[in-house]
Amino acid sequence: MSAADQHLETSALLGGGLLSERIRSHDGWGLPPEPEQPVGRLPGADVSLGPATQIEIEAGHVQFLVPFAGSWPNEYWMRAFRQAHLTWPTHLVEPLVDEGRGLHFGPLPAAMLEEHVRALKDRVESANRIYADEIEPELRRQRDEALRREQEEIRLQAEVESKLKHLLG
Repeated sequence: MSAADQHLETSALLGGGLLSERIRSHDGWGLPPEPEQPVGRLPGADVSLGPATQIEIEAGHVQFLVPFAGSWPNEYWMRAFRQAHLTWPTHLVEPLVDEGRGLHFGPLPAAMLEEHVRALKDRVESANRIYADEIEPELRRQRDEALRREQEEIRLQAEVESKLKHLLG
């Protein structure tokens, strides 16, 4: 194995570069910068579906798995998805959540495939709306309240320490 091959292996193992190079490229603390989120949006607000996988057809019925595009939605979005089940047409087979993998459909009549997929897309859009309109504002309020309490604790601690230093030296 050449030195170049060994360097490529080391780079791959360390995420694309030597550790010392990665540390220098960041803020000096050795930690990667926080991924930037769109202002005012929490992760998980715009979930979308990936292409169908594990497609099986038997006797005119089809079953398949639809993964989520990107990473798995957060627990709050999944709550919105469950709430959106009210929008699911009662004559269609509802998808089952296959934790960490996606949504499992079927078996369902192949002739009704388009209707099921259209209903699934509508449900994901509905879940995105529920998340953005109801859940995300509450999460933001909770996060802001926790930050306010933390800042108040820091302020109070500084005030008490200052008084004690003044009174006791």
